Amino acid sequence: MQFQVPQFLDIEDKIIGPFTMKQFLYMGGGAGMGYIALRFIPYVGLFMGMGLFGFGLALAFYKFNNKPFINIVEAAFNYVQSSRLYVWKRKKQLGTNELDLSNFTTVKQAKRGSIPLVDTNKLSDTNWEIDPGETID
Repeated sequence: MQFQVPQFLDIEDKIIGPFTMKQFLYMGGGAGMGYIALRFIPYVGLFMGMGLFGFGLALAFYKFNNKPFINIVEAAFNYVQSSRLYVWKRKKQLGTNELDLSNFTTVKQAKRGSIPLVDTNKLSDTNWEIDPGETID
C-alpha cells in the first residue's frame, strides 16, 4: 500500500490570489494605516501613508539573508528596548596574604642529565650567560 508523503512543508500556501495569508495581512495593514494617516493628517499624511504602505510591502516581500523582514524589525526592537550599558568590573586579584601554601612541599630531585635545581638567592646573584658552542651533559 502506498501513502502520499507531503512535500514542500516549508512553503506557505497561496490563499488570497498569488499572496500568502501573511503577505496579504501585511499589505492590508500597511494600506489601512496609510489610509488612516492620509485621512486624519492633512498634508503630511500623504508621505506618512506612503511610508506605512512601503513598510507593509517590505514586511510582505523583502528578505534579508533569506530571513523575513519581520525578524529584522523584531531584532531592532529588542535592541532598542534592551539596556546596552556594559560596565567593566575589575576582578579581585589574589594578594600574597591570600595564597594558601600550607600543602606546598618542595622536592629536590636531580636526575642524571637534568638541569640542577637552583634556589632563588643564586638566581638573583648570578648573571646567566650561555655560550652557543658549549654543550650541556
